[in-house]
Amino acid sequence: MAIVERQNNLFAAEDWKVAYKAFSKINFQAYDFNSMRKAMVDYVRINYPENFNDFIESSEFVAIIELLAYLSTSLAFRMDLNSRENFLETAERRDSVFKLARMLGYNPRRNITASGLVKLTSVQTTEPLIDSQNLSLQNTKVFWDDANNPDSFEQFVTIINSAFAGTNRFTAPVKTGKVGGINTEKYNINTTIGSPISYNFAGQTTTGRKTFQVCNGNFTDNKFFFEETPNPINPFGMFYRNDGLGFSSADTGFFMLFKQGELSFTDADYTSPAESRIQDIPLPNINETDVFVQEVTTQGTVLNQWTKIPNTVGQTLNYNSQNLGTRNLYAVENLNNEGIRIKFPDGNFGNIPNGVFRIWHRQSDNERYSIKPANIQNASISLPYTNAAGENYSLTLTFSLQSSVSNSLPSETLQNIKTRAPQTFYTQNRMVSAQDYNVFPQSQSSNVRKLKATNRTHAGHSRFIDINDPTSTFQSVETYAEDGFLTKEISNLAYNIVIDQNNTAADIVTNVLPLYLKQPAMNNFVYDEMRRIWANYVPSKFETQDLNAIWKTLPVESQSTTGYITETFSTLDGTTVVLKNNTERTRVFQENNFIKFVKSTDKSQYKWVRIVSVAANGALSSGLSTSVGPFTLSEKIDDGWKAVEVIVGLRKSFTASESLAIQDAINSKKTFGVGYDVQLDGYYIITNENLQATGNFEIIHARAGAGLSNDASWLLLMKYSPVDNISWKYSTTVRGLEYVIQSKADLKFYNIKSSKVVDYTTQAVQDTISITTLNNKPGVTEQFTWADTNTDGIADAWQSVETGAFHDPMGVISQIPLRTRDQKWYDVGVKWKSTFGLMRNDGITDNHTPANILVKNRFVNSANVTLNTYFNDGDASTSNVRISNNDGRISFIPYNFSFNFDSTTFGFNIFDNNGNITYKALNANTNTVEMYHGNASIFTYSADGSTANATANGAIVLSNANSTAQTGTLTYTNLEDNNYLYARDLAGLSVDRILVEYKKDRARLEKDIVWEVVDSFKYNDGFTDPRKVKVIPIDSNNDQVPDRPLQFNEFADTADFVIFEYYTDFDGYKYDRPVSGVILDYRTELGIQQLGTNISPKSWNDIVAWNTVDFILVDTYAIAQTLENVTSNYSGIKVYVVADEKVYCLTASSTDTQTVTLVDASADYIVRKGRGATQDTRGVAPQPCVIKWNHKAPNDIRIDPSISNVVEILVLTNTYYTEVQKYINVPGTAYPLSPTANQLATEFNSLESFKSASDTIVYRSAKFKRLFGNDAEATSQAKFRVVKLNGSTLTNNEIKTQIINAFNKYFDVDNWEFGETFYFTELSSYVHQQLGSNIGSIVILPNTSAGTFGDLFQIKADPDELFINTATVTDIEIVEKLTSQTLRTDI
Repeated sequence: MAIVERQNNLFAAEDWKVAYKAFSKINFQAYDFNSMRKAMVDYVRINYPENFNDFIESSEFVAIIELLAYLSTSLAFRMDLNSRENFLETAERRDSVFKLARMLGYNPRRNITASGLVKLTSVQTTEPLIDSQNLSLQNTKVFWDDANNPDSFEQFVTIINSAFAGTNRFTAPVKTGKVGGINTEKYNINTTIGSPISYNFAGQTTTGRKTFQVCNGNFTDNKFFFEETPNPINPFGMFYRNDGLGFSSADTGFFMLFKQGELSFTDADYTSPAESRIQDIPLPNINETDVFVQEVTTQGTVLNQWTKIPNTVGQTLNYNSQNLGTRNLYAVENLNNEGIRIKFPDGNFGNIPNGVFRIWHRQSDNERYSIKPANIQNASISLPYTNAAGENYSLTLTFSLQSSVSNSLPSETLQNIKTRAPQTFYTQNRMVSAQDYNVFPQSQSSNVRKLKATNRTHAGHSRFIDINDPTSTFQSVETYAEDGFLTKEISNLAYNIVIDQNNTAADIVTNVLPLYLKQPAMNNFVYDEMRRIWANYVPSKFETQDLNAIWKTLPVESQSTTGYITETFSTLDGTTVVLKNNTERTRVFQENNFIKFVKSTDKSQYKWVRIVSVAANGALSSGLSTSVGPFTLSEKIDDGWKAVEVIVGLRKSFTASESLAIQDAINSKKTFGVGYDVQLDGYYIITNENLQATGNFEIIHARAGAGLSNDASWLLLMKYSPVDNISWKYSTTVRGLEYVIQSKADLKFYNIKSSKVVDYTTQAVQDTISITTLNNKPGVTEQFTWADTNTDGIADAWQSVETGAFHDPMGVISQIPLRTRDQKWYDVGVKWKSTFGLMRNDGITDNHTPANILVKNRFVNSANVTLNTYFNDGDASTSNVRISNNDGRISFIPYNFSFNFDSTTFGFNIFDNNGNITYKALNANTNTVEMYHGNASIFTYSADGSTANATANGAIVLSNANSTAQTGTLTYTNLEDNNYLYARDLAGLSVDRILVEYKKDRARLEKDIVWEVVDSFKYNDGFTDPRKVKVIPIDSNNDQVPDRPLQFNEFADTADFVIFEYYTDFDGYKYDRPVSGVILDYRTELGIQQLGTNISPKSWNDIVAWNTVDFILVDTYAIAQTLENVTSNYSGIKVYVVADEKVYCLTASSTDTQTVTLVDASADYIVRKGRGATQDTRGVAPQPCVIKWNHKAPNDIRIDPSISNVVEILVLTNTYYTEVQKYINVPGTAYPLSPTANQLATEFNSLESFKSASDTIVYRSAKFKRLFGNDAEATSQAKFRVVKLNGSTLTNNEIKTQIINAFNKYFDVDNWEFGETFYFTELSSYVHQQLGSNIGSIVILPNTSAGTFGDLFQIKADPDELFINTATVTDIEIVEKLTSQTLRTDI
């Protein structure tokens, strides 16, 4: 203890207690000058109060303190600065960042030069050559694919062959393969020894004019093009590529590789060996890829090519991708963009350089830019070459760029280096784990903005089984399901059109509206819904049976695609004449319309063909048998076949007068519609006062012009709204119909291809879904028409439309045959289809007398009356159609039948001003079709409608008539007299028809029904349902006309339906799916028998316990109401009412469980037209619906069959993102195409050196899901309504601009990952945060009129998608307040 005290006393300066005491009194928080000065003054005052007490500013001691404070501050700052530079996260000096990155094994990236291919457009040689025609080619410029020179290809090849080396003439390449899926061959030009390594030319870019070089090119099969190592004795490489699309294709011809920048070299003479030698080359902007090191002689002859590796430090040389015998190695380091440093090995694992070394390097512009095809056109270079005779000549090559090049990149920024260096250190310069694949690629390229890697297969896959991609991303698959469904649903499209100085009405009519008419959904609507409604309106327009239109081939052959058509209807004496399509009856024989031709002697043989073209309105220009007829058809038709039916298409362009009319309507700044008259083949304007903007498509009031707002015949609805003083907007609705195919559980449609891709056969293919021949036909309907067998003008027999056979009735014994004798009455349905001769009463200005009505002379539309079928019980008093067992025919039709009608049954009002009806019918006493008129009593007024005969009553009885409501009951009587409708109006012949429906036809489809996949199925929230896809009828020649326009009806009958239920999935979203259960189809019944615990149809007994029933189908709500009760029966049964197109649920009251009433269940169930696997589980063998999905994967990616893991890298490149931003910010810029898989594979080919040997990498470009703007998908287009707060100092336009800016910041790509979900509540919160007290509320509304408020509150992106905003200020509206009116989507 004494020793310690003694030493403390003697060596007090070293005593730790003393030191601690001293330090405890120092203020270590002092840093800047003022705090340092104050700390030292305080320290002196406390510790030396008696020695120093003069602290005035003029004191010398204070001056010393301030000097010390200054020095301390300077030292502290320098120490802090130096300390920061020692850590990668805080370092600011570029040199420090580079050194720290290299310490982690990361070499910062230099700039990447732009490179690509240019196509030869012409060649010229100084060599005296001649072609096969003995024409001199010397100094003659020969163009590729010269339309004015039929010998251009031969001459082109002759010249270029002379320049090729003798062993690789054209068709004998030195190398073959594929790049980007295109067949590629390499040829060598036999350049003279000592000729230039590369050839300069100048070209324009988006950032200015630059120097480029044509390089000696080569390629790696199925990968990429690259530049050969420079060598003066090497021949000059070029390529021949052929994509199979002809010489005029941009990808067929001779090509050369080019790069931006200039290649030069630096020589170094190492006279003595030295370990770890370095060689600095202080030249700016040497690019990342073009550095080559060679050992040469003093004369420049290449002795050895040295191999570049990532690093030369220590053991890493043992673990590089080079062969074990390769020891001539070097690495390149970046000298802060001021040059490069070549590093050689230390002799342990690589050779030490000794001798003369030549280092090639290319200096390229350090910036990002794009080169458009127009920037490099008809540039040229001259190459010296030696021909086969050893003579030297000059070859001039002229070339042009065919596709944009955007692969240049600037050097890495400091921030990128700081981010990527630690990530690379983590991966240890290899890619093995999922983290490696997601991190390491970013260290190898500065062109990665966002990246996601996914393992598509698994380790341990059997080598005895072909490698498969189960997600079908990269592999074609053919998959089957047995639970398929095909449905259709009206789905209108919505667009916004802004009219201003840059986008005039003429531009809209010429460029925009025709595109709307070509939409697949519009095409579906035209051939399905519009055709159906027009056919009901004027059936004689589309049924050409009575025209007697006969196909005559020309040239005269047994069958042909060319010819003419004859007819007899227009001549009074039945003379045969050539049909011309310029009359009202024949106008349907137009280009692109479909004609059904039948064999005259056997109507069961028929063929649908399309009219490809019509010349001279169908008239003959020559009677010679060797001439070509005016009609050209899509398929050959036998001479003498008869045209019996027409399918009318839609003209996709406007005539000059139609264009002017639409332009005038647009410039009028009023809402209007555009309709199409299929009879006149013309478009027309529906003015605002006549327009019915809502509801289903109807043509009853088409072109009525009465100002009653009842014309719903529009195909395009244009709703006007102002924007500002010089511009206005039209919210455009386009009629549409969607076909959807889905699988309930068996199949999911991933990676569907909605556009054609090139497969391994180099043909353009597309995903298709087939309804196979394993499926049954729909319920077949056979039609029998009341026909004239002896051409005396009086019909006397039922004729089968299918076979043409006549069947003579005997009273109510119709003699109509059934298909087989074993057809049971309950498997057959019968409908009576007729106008009943009823005349229209519209458009008559005089008294509604029969004579005046006859002047108008137009029938109403046909009505379908369902007649109940029953077994032949001998009761002739019923209105049933009776069928005897094993009779094989309809045994009896009723003597009469009645049916109720309303204002929609016939499409027109059948009552006149006095409540009378008028119809045409044959008077059996006079054998003349006469006019019948009346109400309670109806009798004839003779054929001209002028002479009444009250004793001659008609066959139609009217009862319960209400002319105001246009309702009543019609009874068709005296059917035993066989006096049925066979009469004409101005439009043509109208006849009675009996439709026999076979409900359980078991015949298989005769051929597959093939559908093209056009899109995935997305809900309003943006979710893509993998079990559904949108399809269209197949169009094999892409002419906007389907091959089989009625193919939906080939599988689904008009009475077929699919019941769906809505359900909420685990993710909280609401979807729909087909249901199954006991379904009772009472749609043809007039009532339901309620038998206690059982129910049955009214017309016959089919007793079912009600508590086993899930669904009941009825025609009217009145029938459904009969199921309401106070005995707690039927609770839980769902009832579908056809008239309402709505599902109701019989529900017990919450206050009285005995009371059961109908409750709207539309929120839980929906019924769509279509057909699929059997849904009714009651006592029937379930019938599957077999569908085949034929998925086509593009050939731009092929999987190595020997690998174990397929790693897909989804990448968003900076280059592509920059182009997308340009599209957003620069009006008029076209939306850029994303990089192809081959382009990405070429750009990131260096990653192949770092992956595991068992892995293969495939690339996909990220996509953007555009939101809200006109260019977004229809389901993602939106408008925003904003409430501006009182007191805001911002104008409306300023608020709109700031909201758009907030949208863009919110959707910045750095804020999102692939496949995320957008929530509007989050966006609205951010907008409120940005605009502060300027707005009170902001709401989002879908653009489509079918949408509702709340539809777009959530939107999901696909797994490869990122969100981007494309809304503009025109999509934002300022409103005073939010009301039910301002929340409507249709205003």
